[in-house]
Amino acid sequence: MFSNKTMLMSSIILSIGIIVGGSLISSKSTPVSDSISKTEIEDTIFIDSKEASKLLGITEKELLRIITEEKRMLETTGSYDGEMIPYVMIETKRYFERTKLLIWAQESAALHKEY
Repeated sequence: MFSNKTMLMSSIILSIGIIVGGSLISSKSTPVSDSISKTEIEDTIFIDSKEASKLLGITEKELLRIITEEKRMLETTGSYDGEMIPYVMIETKRYFERTKLLIWAQESAALHKEY
């Protein structure tokens, strides 16, 4: 009987937490502004090639060379060993997800990849 009461109380507390958390998340409003500050740019999820190369500390040309080399290896061998540089294409422009890009850089450095 004691375990049933404990389970019920745990369920109620968890439910209240989910409801409160959901309401807090939904109540946050994001102001729309024409001028974007450096802080707002640093908080964006996707960054373009220029920002990605700056984040990695390499040139845009080196970034493109890495992408090209990874594609070539995938097409030549049919597989790629390790994680490929993460990006999405929107029309003709590449965008990189900031966190995934940093993880890719750490993994590539740990594997001593050469391009």
